[in-house]
This record gives sequence, C-alpha cells and structure tokens, in this order.
Amino acid sequence: MKQWQKIGLGWGVWMFLCMAFIWPLIDGEKITLNRIFVKFIFLMLSGFIFGYVSSKYKKYKGN
Repeated sequence: MKQWQKIGLGWGVWMFLCMAFIWPLIDGEKITLNRIFVKFIFLMLSGFIFGYVSSKYKKYKGN
C-alpha cells in the first residue's frame, strides 16, 4: 500500500467514525444503516482523494 493510500484510508476512517456515529449522537439524529452505507462510500472516496492530493502537493513543494 502506498503512503498516500495509507493517509487517505486513515483520514477516511476517522471522518467516517466522526460523521456517521459521533456527530449524529451529538445532534440527536437517528443512525440508520442506509446513512452509514452512503457516508462510508462518500467519506472513503473523499479520504483517498485527500491522500492523493496531499501527496501531490508534498511533491510539488519539494518535501
């Protein structure tokens, strides 16, 4: 697994846990299986995009 994939997976999992479980508990919303599934797909994809873009930015900056 490449470094950007590890970063993206970590970011996606963290955001998934926060947005699918912690935030609805704070906000008093229902946690449904459909919402969990949709958020999982969206946030994993977003995490991988974040990891890829951040790795390209790091290479662009020369770090």
